[in-house]
Amino acid sequence: MRHLLTTSLASLALSGCMTISGHNLSELKPISPKATVSIEESVSKDFTFELDGGQMVTDNKMGRTLNELILDNWKDKNYISGYEYVPLEKFTNSTDYTLTLKGSQTGESSIAMQVISGLTLMMIPYTVNTTMDLEYVLKNVKTGATYNSKAKETVKSWSWLLLLPALPFAGNGMATAADHIAEHVYQDFVSQGAFQN
Repeated sequence: MRHLLTTSLASLALSGCMTISGHNLSELKPISPKATVSIEESVSKDFTFELDGGQMVTDNKMGRTLNELILDNWKDKNYISGYEYVPLEKFTNSTDYTLTLKGSQTGESSIAMQVISGLTLMMIPYTVNTTMDLEYVLKNVKTGATYNSKAKETVKSWSWLLLLPALPFAGNGMATAADHIAEHVYQDFVSQGAFQN
C-alpha cells in the first residue's frame, strides 16, 4: 500500500503539461520607446478568475501573476525601467504612471476528465481552455491623463503523463500569449499618446 501511494504521488508530480497560445492577437514587432518609465501596478477588485473544477488561487493572485508576465515583458524590451505592486489601487503616485488590471481570466475544462485523469495517474489526458479578457487602465501621474486598452487571448493546455519529455517547453504557449498581449497593449497606449518624452 505504501509503495502504491509513493508511486501515485511520484506519477502525479512528474506528469507533463503543454500549453498552446491562441491566435486572437497577431505577433507585433517591438518598437523603440520614446521614453522608459516607471510604473505602479495593481489589480482591480473587479478582476475575476474562474476555473472549472475549483479555484486554486484567488482573483488577486492570478491578476498579479498576469501583470508580472506583461510587465516583465515590457521591462525586457526597455519600455519601462521597473514596476511595483500596490494593493487595492492604493497608489502612492511616486512613479511616472499607474496601471490597473481589470477584466477576467476563465478556464474551461471537463471536471469528469480531470477526475478520470487523476484516477489513472495522468495516463488519460485532460485539457483546459483558458480565456484572458483583459482591460488595462493607465494613468499619467504628472498630467492626470488616462488611457484604456483591451486585449483578449486564449491558451489551451494539455495535462498528460506522456508529455513529461516536453516539460522544458510546457510554458511556451502561455509565454507567447503574454508577449502578444503585452505588445498589443503597449502599442495601443502609445497610439493614444502615452509613454511620450
